[in-house]
Amino acid sequence: MRKFIAFLFKTCLVLFLIGGTCLVLGQLAGVLLQNGDLIVKTWDVFANPTFMISAIAGIFGFILGYYPKEKVEEEDAYSSDEFSEELEHVR
Repeated sequence: MRKFIAFLFKTCLVLFLIGGTCLVLGQLAGVLLQNGDLIVKTWDVFANPTFMISAIAGIFGFILGYYPKEKVEEEDAYSSDEFSEELEHVR
């Protein structure tokens, strides 16, 4: 379940970052082109979906904090034989 919620969180995070970038770039273009309609249209198109997705990402992040982190076994963490050999020399 943790992996699924982490996937949803990351997906929402990417989506709201893209939406925020589009919002800012659209408004910046409107300012540079001195086109007030472009600024308003950009706000109308991107603001609500971006804010909703960011709120959903926040909820998923909050829920994710209640799931324990998965423990990684030592064999999986050090899968490279070269690193394992160096580790043995250190010990």
